[in-house]
Amino acid sequence: MPQFLPVLFILLCSWGPQVFGAELRVNVYDLPPHVFTLNGKPEGPGIKFFQDYLNPPNTKLHWVATPFARVLWDLQNNKVDVALFLVPSAERERYMRFSKTPLFTTSSAIIIPRNSPLTKAKSLEDFRGRTLGHSKDSFTPTELLKHGIKIEPLSGENVIERNIQKIRGKRLDGIFIPTASNGEYILRKLKVDDQYQLFVVPNSNLNLHVAFRKDIDEKTYQMIETALKKNQRVYRKLLDQQLSK
Repeated sequence: MPQFLPVLFILLCSWGPQVFGAELRVNVYDLPPHVFTLNGKPEGPGIKFFQDYLNPPNTKLHWVATPFARVLWDLQNNKVDVALFLVPSAERERYMRFSKTPLFTTSSAIIIPRNSPLTKAKSLEDFRGRTLGHSKDSFTPTELLKHGIKIEPLSGENVIERNIQKIRGKRLDGIFIPTASNGEYILRKLKVDDQYQLFVVPNSNLNLHVAFRKDIDEKTYQMIETALKKNQRVYRKLLDQQLSK
């Protein structure tokens, strides 16, 4: 028995990192008021919710903050395990797996100047022939294209702020944003909400999900899915706290 104990100790030490040191690489992009990336460090209610309510037990989180287009590339190439606030699509489902329960539900919107005739718009038909700025590789409803709306993609950071400069330079008529909450927050942050307003796209309810690399292990997927289904309403409370600041 005494001879067996050192061997057992060595085995436990070698197994320890696998049993007690699991790591989950979580990719996020700047999406105020849900996620803020400050000097590469992500913060905000989306981060707190995942840490406090969705993170599997005994799992260390490794946050990876990147521009949105890199989030998709990282998942497709298995550089990360999970990403937050993504919209399912047939194309994306080829290389990633989505939670069954949405993390947050919102609507799409278009930022327009308050002195524009588009403030009287009632439907997307009123935007026919117009040019809208949009974040490259982000979700674009086919309804926009069906109504003859032109999309001018822009990559990198601070897309809304940079596209506002394009509106001022008469190069854009508006800015399409997949999530209205993001647009409202950015306009307030930039202190231009007295100059710009949102046109909420009719019937554009949008579910933002937790996304996983395609070959994520089933145990991890089910643990996060179960926790999300149980605590989904908590996220709305965390978001409201952020918006009240």
